[in-house]
Amino acid sequence: MTSDPSERVGFVALQAVTKRFGPVVANRSVDLQVGAGEVLALVGENGAGKSTIVNMLSGLFMPDEGRILMEGQPVRLHSPSVAVRAGIGTVHQHYMLVPTLTALDNIALQQTELGLGRLDRAALAARVRQVAADLGFSLDLDSRIDGLDVAQQQRIEIVKSMMHAVRLLILDEPTAVLGADDRRHLFEVIARLKGQGTAVILITHKLEDVFAIADRAVILRGGRVVAASRVADLTAAAIVAHMVGTADSGKAEAIATGSHRRGGAPAGATAVCRVRGVTLRRANGSVAVSGLDVDLNAGEILALAGVEGNGQSELVACLAGMSRPYGGTIESLGERSDGRRWGAARLRALGLRHVPEDRRRYGIVGPMSLARNYLLGNQDRPAFFRWGLVKTRRLRDAVAARLAEYQVVAPGPETPMQNLSGGNQQKTVLARELGADTRILLAAHPSRGLDIKTIRFVHSVLEEARAKGAAILLQSSDIDEIMAVADRVIVFSDGRVFGPAACDTLSRAQLGSWIAGHQEVTP
Repeated sequence: MTSDPSERVGFVALQAVTKRFGPVVANRSVDLQVGAGEVLALVGENGAGKSTIVNMLSGLFMPDEGRILMEGQPVRLHSPSVAVRAGIGTVHQHYMLVPTLTALDNIALQQTELGLGRLDRAALAARVRQVAADLGFSLDLDSRIDGLDVAQQQRIEIVKSMMHAVRLLILDEPTAVLGADDRRHLFEVIARLKGQGTAVILITHKLEDVFAIADRAVILRGGRVVAASRVADLTAAAIVAHMVGTADSGKAEAIATGSHRRGGAPAGATAVCRVRGVTLRRANGSVAVSGLDVDLNAGEILALAGVEGNGQSELVACLAGMSRPYGGTIESLGERSDGRRWGAARLRALGLRHVPEDRRRYGIVGPMSLARNYLLGNQDRPAFFRWGLVKTRRLRDAVAARLAEYQVVAPGPETPMQNLSGGNQQKTVLARELGADTRILLAAHPSRGLDIKTIRFVHSVLEEARAKGAAILLQSSDIDEIMAVADRVIVFSDGRVFGPAACDTLSRAQLGSWIAGHQEVTP
């Protein structure tokens, strides 16, 4: 009979590991281990130290104190190549793929053992397909990365990691960008790896992932391990209580379940954006949606749902003024998409704000300070400029006040944005985009990759903006998030449009059926 994974000898272990970045202690005396054939969930709030542990195991950072052991022996993982040779593979939350290269080319880039000679593409492709088949899926190796959806990109990252003799696979927020079907397929891959004796560390903020696939959970808070237990012995509220450090079971339960009072657009609400007969095309020229009609009203949250790649991103880009629809018209804040002045700068001047789905590429500049990031999109605000020069003190004071209001954990406004955790970066973007002059907010996956407490904070910010009369379009693939905060929802699925429908009259099963492309709930 197979032994309990929690009783197996740790294949990889951290012993009293501490990691500092200047005065900031990211990890403090961390002890954890994962056994062969075990799935260990590593959970905690943003900034709890999870990513630092991943980066140490991946060879990107070295511990300042303590040691890392593999099969009981100390190891120095002083570079990513050393970690790979030791049998550690990592699939980072933000995929390490070159978008303009094919899937096969991206995989070849990591095969340093191939040397500098001519690449035998046929042999490499055959080997890649075999690794993919062993994991239970196939890959389109000749397609460019920028033409693949996120689930296909993730599979490429997993195969890229498994091209070597991986004995520990680290998955950082692997379901953050996946729909229900792709999430289920990923869990099948994890179960297969577990059955083959591979150790898996799963970093996640989604408690349903912990209970669906993990054997044990290690919970971090403030860089320390505050709890380690078999998942079978935990509840969602208990995990949250450890994460946020509250003994108030009622508060923990509320955070865990996202319970709140739903608001809603007032009767006779004004439509601030009208979409009529709109056709959207993907980057490859294919039609994603045609004949779309929908209004976005002041004082409501309208959710835009569906599996990635069904036209949601294209609609948000059009609404933000970054592009125009292929057919039909959008009228927003008095401007029309077929008009001469249609564009992001004009719409922003009228009160449209945008939280992009990829904040690292489109929402922030990592090396710049928080204060300078706050200026992005606000370059025409006279409050911060005089004779073309930045009013440095006024900007710093304003940003410091906004950071405090949005509970951003940072030393100060001059801190480089890249030094913040993902959750604090997202809250900084929200602080910049939301204000008294915000009339429309396009929020694309605003809680993706965030911890439970930060998610609730983000939701409360959206609800507060709605209460002040802002019209909010919430792009999300998370049914829980949609049902928690949205007033209405519209679903894109394989060229079809379902809704918009009021969320308080819609069951979760019906919403899930629409996302899967079915008109009625399937048995």
